[in-house]
Amino acid sequence: MKTTKTLSIIVIVLSVQAVTYGQKYFGIPFLDKCKKSIKCELCSTKNPEVLLYLDSLDKVLNATFIGKDSDSFKASAQKKLIILNREIAMYRGSYAVYSEKLNSEKEILARLLLNKVKLLVEDVVDEKGIVYNLARSEYESYGSFQGVNEVNALIEEIITLNISEATNQYCRELRLEYMVESYAFNDINPEDESWFYDEKIKKTLKNFPEDKIVAAETFLKDAKSTSFVPFNSFSAIGVGVAGAFGRNSWIGYEMSWDFVEYINPFKWLKNLSGIPHQRESLFSCSFLFNTNNPNQMDLTFSTLHLRHPFININVSQFGLHYGIASKGKWFYRPELGLSYGIFRASYSYNLTFDKTVRSQTEKHLFTVGVSYPLIRIGGYY
Repeated sequence: MKTTKTLSIIVIVLSVQAVTYGQKYFGIPFLDKCKKSIKCELCSTKNPEVLLYLDSLDKVLNATFIGKDSDSFKASAQKKLIILNREIAMYRGSYAVYSEKLNSEKEILARLLLNKVKLLVEDVVDEKGIVYNLARSEYESYGSFQGVNEVNALIEEIITLNISEATNQYCRELRLEYMVESYAFNDINPEDESWFYDEKIKKTLKNFPEDKIVAAETFLKDAKSTSFVPFNSFSAIGVGVAGAFGRNSWIGYEMSWDFVEYINPFKWLKNLSGIPHQRESLFSCSFLFNTNNPNQMDLTFSTLHLRHPFININVSQFGLHYGIASKGKWFYRPELGLSYGIFRASYSYNLTFDKTVRSQTEKHLFTVGVSYPLIRIGGYY
């Protein structure tokens, strides 16, 4: 009776602790509501006046193209920034943007601000020591958070225009995602991220620069006003099917303990950094059955299996042959091939350690597999 009561208390405590800023500690990644972001209504406007203006603006901005080398790209970005700043200043001076009702001027200003955010984060990146996106910058840290707060202020201005509640929520989620993927979140206090769980920011970040405190307060405010979780990495149990083809055909299933940096397995690059996503199995095992002789089975297990992106590398794979002797026979089976999303195809060399049964086992194998990190354990981080 006591044991049952204790277990019930533990379950309740875990259930209470399992929710932090909109995320649960267990789930199926592609079904997690906390990772469902709001669509950008502002980006799909049907207002003909706004569309006509944006089309003309694109032509002006595209005319700034000089060349593909880095210096030309930077010069082009600076020209675009001058154009956007001029247009933003003009529309900020319009009385219409301060009307409570939605109008073309408000939509255009919002799109101009959004374009400037994208330009600063993706193209300008850094300028004269001001860093807007550390993930793409050559700087090792932000130093001053002037650039981060400038980007956040531009997004806040869009929210202030109050185009729609959906647009406001989109902007809050965009700002959260920007802070995480540009490494601003990590750079607030690289040694301790506990400030994220403490409402008394100024006490937690005592003696920190005011610009970092402002960025942290903005992040916390957005995190509390939406259920969206901007963090992307998670740990999960991967499940899938596997096959191998040599002298015989083998089919079976596999399980793994994975470290994953994405939910969509077919998304190659991170949005702001352009760095490829990773999926690594810290431990994995598979059970393969000989389709010609069901009594024969291979059990494999490995550590540090790199599955993504594009390359499948598993050099620490060992296993046991069953069904060819009275007891299992050890083998080593390194694997090298290609990977894309949930799919992989590789060449494997099978080396059975016991020479007396080596002739009965496979030597060269073409292996395939389909695997997805299906059961998330722990929160996103």
